[in-house]
Amino acid sequence: MRLVFSAPTFKKEFMEQTKEFVLTLDDRPGTLAKATDAIAKAGINIEGYCAVPSGKDGKGTFRVVTSEPATTRKALETAGFKVQEERDVAIIDAEDRPGYLAQILRRLADNELNVGPTYSITQNRIAISADNFAKLRESLQEVASTARRE
Repeated sequence: MRLVFSAPTFKKEFMEQTKEFVLTLDDRPGTLAKATDAIAKAGINIEGYCAVPSGKDGKGTFRVVTSEPATTRKALETAGFKVQEERDVAIIDAEDRPGYLAQILRRLADNELNVGPTYSITQNRIAISADNFAKLRESLQEVASTARRE
């Protein structure tokens, strides 16, 4: 008789908390490549980013979420970049269906939470930030609880 044991499975946490770094970059060829290269050379995976040129002052904003926040900051600063802002973000798994993001944002609005930068990242996930991170966590917990009951 052969016995096969499998590892117990645990329900994944409803969200992951990590850091988003915000940098102001010169809006010229190669600057974004240099920033992302600094992260890559440190062996860090970029899980999500948003780069937006300002269009007026020759600058742009680069927001990045990685697998290793502390090392990311060091890699960027070593490459000569200044991190302008570091903020907590919630990473949630997203269902790939119409209305899912609207449902999440509607719940946050119902809880009178003002959402900050929000964008999709790798592996069907969403990065969401807010000025009140504790309230964001609470609201996302409610969404997760409601989804489990439905």
